[in-house]
Amino acid sequence: MSKGGSQLTLFPEPITAARRSRVARTRMFFALWPDESVRLALARAAMVIPPGDAARASWVRTERYHLTLAFLGEIEPRQAEAAERAAADVRVRPFRLQLDTVGHFEGPNVVWIGPQSLPPELTQLKAELDRELLRFGLPVVAGKFTPHITCMRGVREAPDASPVRIDWAVSEFVLVKSVLKPGMSRYKIVKRWPLVMEIGKLDLDMPEPDPG
Repeated sequence: MSKGGSQLTLFPEPITAARRSRVARTRMFFALWPDESVRLALARAAMVIPPGDAARASWVRTERYHLTLAFLGEIEPRQAEAAERAAADVRVRPFRLQLDTVGHFEGPNVVWIGPQSLPPELTQLKAELDRELLRFGLPVVAGKFTPHITCMRGVREAPDASPVRIDWAVSEFVLVKSVLKPGMSRYKIVKRWPLVMEIGKLDLDMPEPDPG
């Protein structure tokens, strides 16, 4: 993992308004990506959440379920390359995440499922990823990190939902881009990074065994 030093950047020239208009940009974000068993469990849990104003409520499609780690916004190809380099320097152990809370964001009117408590590995993953993104000159959204998976939209009041319990073995994080199509968008994984167990380092200062 890279530590300290000056900020790295892949942008030798300022990113001006004129330059933005010349370069194709893509909406991208880092996320935890549920496997199919977790997606199915999330879908089952979401379907029994009271929808409130049913005329406005809509359920998120299961293939869009994700837990955002860092939202990059609309970025240029060279920024996407920088994001991949930043992610390569992140080192965190695999961990288990208990999705046991149904929450509600009043502003965007969404219902989500997430963890009541954060495992230390998730906190470390978020902190290391943010640090490396900043080191490569990429945007990091400030504010409290509330890990969640959006499962319903158009809900104006917090639902009276039953507790959920979904066990998620997290073994990787991914970089995702939004592929825009008329009237809709879909998510496409650009690259995956496995979470790895730490390997003990050999002590090179250990004395040689006594041949006698």
